[in-house]
Amino acid sequence: MGKQLSPSENEIMRVIWQSGGKTSVAPLLDALDSMGKKWKSNTVVTFLSRLVEKGLLTIEKNGRNNIYIAAFTEAELRKLQTKSFFEEIYGGNVEGFIASLFEQNNLLLMDVEKSKIRVGKLFSNQFLNDENKKNACTTADVIKKALRKEITYRKASINTKRKTIIQFEREIKDEERRMNELSELIDKLRIID
Repeated sequence: MGKQLSPSENEIMRVIWQSGGKTSVAPLLDALDSMGKKWKSNTVVTFLSRLVEKGLLTIEKNGRNNIYIAAFTEAELRKLQTKSFFEEIYGGNVEGFIASLFEQNNLLLMDVEKSKIRVGKLFSNQFLNDENKKNACTTADVIKKALRKEITYRKASINTKRKTIIQFEREIKDEERRMNELSELIDKLRIID
């Protein structure tokens, strides 16, 4: 299942899952109509044909009617789509995936802490194929590397801010010194008057 679904195909699949995993065209049209989708029968049949071609639906004949049956549950399909996306975009590289989340500030340290169990399940042995299992670090190692990278980034940021603060402190001291010199000069001018 390498092909992603269009938004319309996703909607049709949701209706089918809500209908117990199977439906025919007429009830599907009624359900879509109740959702505000005024699609014609030919449009829906075209989407159903595409979903059959993609292997997401099977067809069972019931007289002259086709019954469309979901080949996967919604959870199974999402898992396959996630795996496909992960393989296609990141080549199965868990470390690259997590690092890119950090780089985009989409994953904070607290997020990692909260989701260690979920990340562990996501990248468990059942998610990675054998080739990727050999190349991938353990989930804990990946998280540690990503956290180290985040810590290094944050330390550099703190050091930059410290340097800025030190510079401001120097500037403040210089200004205070100048103010004192001006005050002394004013006092001297008062004495002369």
